[in-house]
Amino acid sequence: MSVSPTARWLLRIATGVTLAFLYFPLVVIGLYAFNGQRVQRWPIQEFSTEWFSKALHNPGVRDALVTSLKAGLGATAIALVLGTLASYAVARYRFFGRDTISFLVVLPIALPGIVTGMALNTTFTQVLGVNLGLFTIIVGHATFCVVVVFNNVVARLRRTPGSFVEASEDLGAHSFQAWPSRCPSTR
Repeated sequence: MSVSPTARWLLRIATGVTLAFLYFPLVVIGLYAFNGQRVQRWPIQEFSTEWFSKALHNPGVRDALVTSLKAGLGATAIALVLGTLASYAVARYRFFGRDTISFLVVLPIALPGIVTGMALNTTFTQVLGVNLGLFTIIVGHATFCVVVVFNNVVARLRRTPGSFVEASEDLGAHSFQAWPSRCPSTR
């Protein structure tokens, strides 16, 4: 497709305006982190790093950071394991209910987040009788992260030819080394 030079410049200008619209507020918030005054005014009169020191010495902020790191690492670990296993099953094997499993794995990201959150809240508190805490936060975040891992791994597996496994075995790879692509292809 041929694009005229005028259209190229208009697209570049539109892209620049869009990126500025998205990122300029983030830059302003970043600059306000260095504001030395308690009042937010523009332009910033005095720059300081005192707020970073206060945040680091605030036990509530530190506890929130540690909790966020635990939740993120836990959700990531669960998502990597479950998403990878589900994607291998769906991409490499034919079985009854394969499309249903694929749909159910992707469903949490297709629904509005509030619907998934309320469903998880109701399941934990009323059905399972589990108190809300770090564990439920990790499971809730993992439901969204599994989708990302699943979609990426299943897309990569569908593009990887089965001949790679045969080549790796011919070159001396044992079954665990050739495992990712060892399963029979669905093509």
